[in-house]
Amino acid sequence: MKTKLTNSIAKGHVGYGAGPGIIERLEYECPCGKGKILEEHDNIPGFEEHVVNIYCNECCDKYELNTDLGVHSWNINKKGYTFG
Repeated sequence: MKTKLTNSIAKGHVGYGAGPGIIERLEYECPCGKGKILEEHDNIPGFEEHVVNIYCNECCDKYELNTDLGVHSWNINKKGYTFG
């Protein structure tokens, strides 16, 4: 499952010598509602990074992020369950 998007920010970046880019931050609810899931995309030429992390101790113990289809298509599964 993918949780509800609660905030998104995109801003320009001057780059590191190979041209300008965009930094995106997408914040989602965690399943328990006490923390967040943060998806980050640094689309800067020569420095591209795409990550997603759970920022909630309770949900880190119960859930894991699946990024098999890429960071943009992440989903969260209960630990110990295999889908597919």
